[in-house]
Amino acid sequence: MENIQKQLQDEVKKLTDPQNIRVIECTVVKGKNGLNISVIIDKDGGVTIDDCEKVSRMFNSRIEVLELLEDENYNLKVSSPGIDREFKTALEYDLFISRDVKIFLKKLSDKSGEPKVVRGNLLGMKKGRVNIKIGDEIMAIPLEDIKKTKLDG
Repeated sequence: MENIQKQLQDEVKKLTDPQNIRVIECTVVKGKNGLNISVIIDKDGGVTIDDCEKVSRMFNSRIEVLELLEDENYNLKVSSPGIDREFKTALEYDLFISRDVKIFLKKLSDKSGEPKVVRGNLLGMKKGRVNIKIGDEIMAIPLEDIKKTKLDG
């Protein structure tokens, strides 16, 4: 399954790279009616429904022409990351530069027992630290201190 996922991800990237669309995630899961393929894309300025439809049409055609899945039934879903996507890889800290994020720290807030939350504009990651602009200040948060990060609107 991992081999098919890698092949499909490589093929969708060949289609999206010339259009300045980034593939954030490509997953393949075997279901009872065939393969469920999910592709999450992003681009500067955000992804539109037209972008998703265009990538879906091109990718479907590519899968059929290259016969990547032989006679396997599949369901393809192409979507945007969503406004509150939770980051799944460290790479996303560079993919989503300039986007507003909400970072949940492992350190708890004072008395509530809830994770401390930092909101700001993502500047990327350098040397294991996530850089975020909060107002006029820049904060560098060690990746190991972060419980989770989400896009924030």
